This record gives sequence, structure tokens and C-alpha cells, in this order.
Amino acid sequence: MLPEEKALKETKIPFVLFMCFMASFFLHIPDRLPFLGIFRIDLLLVVFTFMLIIKVKTNEKSVSKVAYYLKILFIYVLVSLPFVTWPGTAIGKGLPNLIKASVFFFFTYRLVLNEERLKMMVYLFIVVNSLRVIEPLVLHFTTGYWGSHTTFGDDQTDRLSGAPNDVIGPNGLAFVIATLLPFYHYLLGTGKYKAKLLYILILPIFMVTMALTLSRTGILAVAIIYGVIFLKSKKKFLLIIAGTIGILGFFHSLNDVQQDRYLSIFSSDTKSSSTAEGRINSWSKYYSVAMVKPIFGHGLGASKEAMWNFGGHAQLAHNLWMEIAQELGLIGLIIFILYAKEIYKGFKITNEKVTNNSSASPFLKACLPAMQAWLIMNFLFSFASYGLTSYEWYLFGGFSAAIARVALSTKSALSDQQKN
Repeated sequence: MLPEEKALKETKIPFVLFMCFMASFFLHIPDRLPFLGIFRIDLLLVVFTFMLIIKVKTNEKSVSKVAYYLKILFIYVLVSLPFVTWPGTAIGKGLPNLIKASVFFFFTYRLVLNEERLKMMVYLFIVVNSLRVIEPLVLHFTTGYWGSHTTFGDDQTDRLSGAPNDVIGPNGLAFVIATLLPFYHYLLGTGKYKAKLLYILILPIFMVTMALTLSRTGILAVAIIYGVIFLKSKKKFLLIIAGTIGILGFFHSLNDVQQDRYLSIFSSDTKSSSTAEGRINSWSKYYSVAMVKPIFGHGLGASKEAMWNFGGHAQLAHNLWMEIAQELGLIGLIIFILYAKEIYKGFKITNEKVTNNSSASPFLKACLPAMQAWLIMNFLFSFASYGLTSYEWYLFGGFSAAIARVALSTKSALSDQQKN
């Protein structure tokens, strides 16, 4: 049995467990089925998957640099504990949350060994997150569900958030939509007739949901996604026409409150402009809180605590980079930037390999630009959202390392065929 075949056989069960964990994680199955919550099903899936993985020997000669920098980040978090403001918060809250999030990197990196598994994981990711978008929209139209609200001048207005069993607010729901769009565009929009039809049908549903979230950051994220798609596309004229029709249709479908909310992105002469300006003005406060403990930070998971004690407001820094500076200090910020740089570099190099490989599958050729667009969107989204211990950046890392492996194995297989 070849080493690759042996590794696939030995990791078959843990991969299935990982897929079960992903479905449970995103759909919050334990909250929907309380008896599973009692047994801590997510934790059990993680533990069993990890136990099965550590028994498997890998044949890779080199460790991914993405994995290397993530390892350094963990070591730094542990070593810096005596020097942070709140080590108890880091141990009791920050570190457990980081471990939960980094599971997405570790399992993806160790279990996604071929294109078939990559495809299964990507499509599962798309399906479960699509359900997270569709469920609250259905509840809204059938029961009047909103889930959240925001101030509008001196009044309040409702905003659509995730379903009752979900944990995401309006901006989180908007982020899920923005995450899905590049995958739908490249995997379905560039596919065959039925795939394109599904994309055309799902797009209005997503945009109606986006409108109801009233998420300005979300609509900017969508603009970024389609901006990246536009720059990569050879059909720019068609995209300009489709985009113009889409923008006009989207704006005219909004009521006065929703229009005011989105216009506040560009105009200060709106009722919602004060909240937009407040978000930008908060950045200086985030920075001043970070500078209280600039080298080692206040401790992983302590951004909210630091903001309350030194900023006068108990709220997480809504800026990933300021959140990292507050929690991990300058050293931790540099490590994370190097980690993020390797993710981007990995996608870039892999994309070049796939582009120059005539035997690369349509799936790989569609999946890579989707992930790149998602990464760019997430980078820009990070300036208006927290996420150091959220899953996104660790799933990015896992995808970057896994897809590089798949592309390399495809190229090696082609080389072997040419030699024979």
C-alpha cells in the first residue's frame, strides 16, 4: 500500500468525525438538541478526532510555514502569561477559545489529504452556512422574527440577526453572506446551466437578508467581494451592467430607514451617520487602551476587560488588529501578521501552480479564486470586526496549507504520467 493510500485509510474515520463537528459547530446542533448538549457532543467529537489523528504518522518532509507561525503564536501566548495584565482571563477564557478556533486549522491541515476531501469540506461549509442565512429569513417572513435592533436618530429600528439557536448578530449574519458569495460565484456561477441557475436564485435571497441586517460593514464586504471578482474577470462589461442593475434594485427595495442606514456609509447628513462616525472615532480609544500594555498586552481574551478598565466602555475592540494589540501586545501582533502573510502567500503560490497546470480540476481552478476573494474581504472586514479567537483565520490557514498539498500532489501525478 502506498504511503498516501495508507494515510487516507488511517484518517478516514477522523475525517468523518471532523465533518460531523463542522456541521454541529455551524448549525449549533447541541442548542437545537439539548440532550446532545448535555453530553458536550462538540467537545467529544474534537477529542475523539484528535486522539485518532495523533496516531497517524505523516510522510511530509517539511512543515507548512502557516503551521509554524501558528505554533509560535501558541508558545508566545503561554510564555507571556506572567507579563500580561489579566493572566487568569487568558487561561480561563482566551486560551480555551483559541484552542477551539485553531481546531479548524489543525484538523484541516492533518485530514484534508486529497481533492475529494477538500471538495467535501468546502461544499459542507457552503451548505451549513447557507442554512444559517436562510433560516432567519424564513423566520422573519413567517413569524416576524428580527433578533436585534439598533438606534436610529432618537428611535430604534429592528435588525435581522442569526436564528434563535445561532449566536451571530446582524453583522455576523452579514459576514456569513459575504463569506458565501465568492464560493457561489466561482463554484456555481462559472459552472454548468443548473449550477448557474442555483446561483442566480440564491443571490436575491442573500441580498434581501443582507438588507434586513442593516449591516453597513456587510454591504461594504459585498462590494469588496465583487470588486475582487471584477478585477479578476475577463467579462468586465457584463459585470458592470449586472452590478448597476443589482445596486439599483437593491437600493430601491429598501425602505426609508434602511436607505438612511446604508447612505450613512457615504454621507454625514443622515440620522445614522453618528453611529458610523462613532465606529471610526473608537479606533483611537482602542489604540490608547493597547498602549497601556504595549509589549505583551493585557492577555488573550481580555480586550473587553481592558476596554472597561482603561477605555470606560465594556466592549470588544471592533478591529481585529487593535484587538490583537490589546490582548497580545506588539510581539503577538507581529506573529499574527506573519501568520496571515503566510496564508496569503500560500494561496498566491498555489494559484500560480494551478493556473499553469493543465491537469488541474475545474474545482481547484474555481475554489482558489473563491478563497482568495474571501481572504481579501476578511482582511478588509477585520478593520471593523474582532475575531482573534473566531474560526475564520484558522480555517483560512488550514485551507491554505491543504489546498497547497492537493495542488502539489496533482502536479506530481502529472509529472509521473509524463515520465511514464
